[in-house]
Amino acid sequence: MYKTTSFYDGKVFGGKRLAGLLLTLFLAFSLSTTLNASPKTQASTDDWVWWKSVGSASLSWGFWKIYDSELRTPSGAFVPATGEPLALVITYSRDIDADDLLDATVEQWEHLGFSNQQIKGWLPQMQNVWPDVKEGDRLIYVLSEDKGQFFYQPRNGKASASGTLNTSDIANAFSAIWLSPATAYPSLRLALIGGNAE
Repeated sequence: MYKTTSFYDGKVFGGKRLAGLLLTLFLAFSLSTTLNASPKTQASTDDWVWWKSVGSASLSWGFWKIYDSELRTPSGAFVPATGEPLALVITYSRDIDADDLLDATVEQWEHLGFSNQQIKGWLPQMQNVWPDVKEGDRLIYVLSEDKGQFFYQPRNGKASASGTLNTSDIANAFSAIWLSPATAYPSLRLALIGGNAE
């Protein structure tokens, strides 16, 4: 009975080792490329869960609290010029219909000075981005690279994507309701951005 020579075995083994080495190098290069990617490129819309809190505030009307809000960013700071992603997390303290949320959004845009033409153009994108909210539910808005993503999280439930804003004008206009210096609620804004004047 003939046996394969050790030289032949060595060539096959060496080939497998070479293939394994090449695969390892490829994986290492891929991992290195991913790790060295900039945070802005790397951030995905559900990363907001792990971002650091910048500040928080509550909105009340008379004796009734409407919601608690929190601003989160990857760094834990709000510096608009950097274009760093941000998340607005709003936990409702009362039941509110989706139509009322939309009406409130329009009122705030009017307060900020957006034109009727702009607002009318944005309304179709805002239809059905969130459901009626109940006490304890959360709405989350993530602004990243001039695009917006809405999430809805029922009380004691998981957050799920509920809508997107794909143009920079409306995506930034929505976050401006809370973060613009011209907001209707300057003290709430100041608390959200960590109490720091820009």
